[in-house]
Amino acid sequence: MRLQRLAWGSARVLFGLFFLYAPIMIMIEFGGNHPPETVAAAAHFTEALTATRFMNPALIAVLLAGGAAMLLDRSAPVGLLLLAPPIFVIAGFHWFLTGSYLWGSIWPLWWAVLAWHYRHVFARLWERRGAGG
Repeated sequence: MRLQRLAWGSARVLFGLFFLYAPIMIMIEFGGNHPPETVAAAAHFTEALTATRFMNPALIAVLLAGGAAMLLDRSAPVGLLLLAPPIFVIAGFHWFLTGSYLWGSIWPLWWAVLAWHYRHVFARLWERRGAGG
């Protein structure tokens, strides 16, 4: 039981640390913009995000908040909810624009495994309430 708790905690913390590291690295190395892409379709997509002047900062903020929330067991479900949309976009970006199927698959699969672990928290979202509550 203790080993299992350690494994789940490690998976959660490593997931969160990546989503803290990635936006910080993007801010430091690339000035808050996406790294240069070698595939034309991916480059056009990232250029469009940069041209909006709000998507990159919004994405960085959500990744930082979600990654930080993943560091604590109590706030991990909130982190999973915050990270779900960007992970979906990251997966689609790699599957359809860069052809990097493995890199695009790691994050949604890892997210799904963690979401399954916290399913007892999310189950309350589908519970029916009585007429008085």
